[in-house]
Parts: sequence; structure tokens; C-alpha cells
Amino acid sequence: MAKQKKVTVNGQEFTLQSVSPSWYYELNDKVGNTGGGKRDSVKYMDTMFRNCVIAPSEVANGGMGYFDEQEDLKTPEALIKEIESFLRE
Repeated sequence: MAKQKKVTVNGQEFTLQSVSPSWYYELNDKVGNTGGGKRDSVKYMDTMFRNCVIAPSEVANGGMGYFDEQEDLKTPEALIKEIESFLRE
């Protein structure tokens, strides 16, 4: 069963859920975070938001598109750090 945690980032509450370690490492390989290729930060963040955020649904369904619509750079940067920290707990 996936673990869950509520976090607050820039005054907004998010509910996170865990993913398997294999899934996480495969994603990092696919987007170039492990060194061998061009890094795709937008794809990484979008995929993480869609798979690790379960609430609010706008973020779970919209991924980075939600933050693009808000013209918000600060929240997704802080949220991805929260997600990565949560997955390592």
C-alpha cells in the first residue's frame, strides 16, 4: 500500500503518495537525471506531480500545466523538493 503525507507549500496543501523505488529510478533514467543525457526537468516534474500528488486534483491531473496556468515558478520548485524528501523517508 502506498504511503501518504500532507504537506503545505506556499500556503497550499498537497496530499502526496509514494511510488515504488523502481518506478522512481526508471523515471530518473528516462529524463536524464542520472548523468548520461540531456536532462528534461519539465517532464520529470510533470510526471512526479501526476503520480505523487493525489490532491488537489488540479495538480494530480494537470501536472506542470497547472502551474503554467498560474504562472507560478516558486511552488513547483518547492513541491518537487517536498516530494523527493517524502519518497526518501
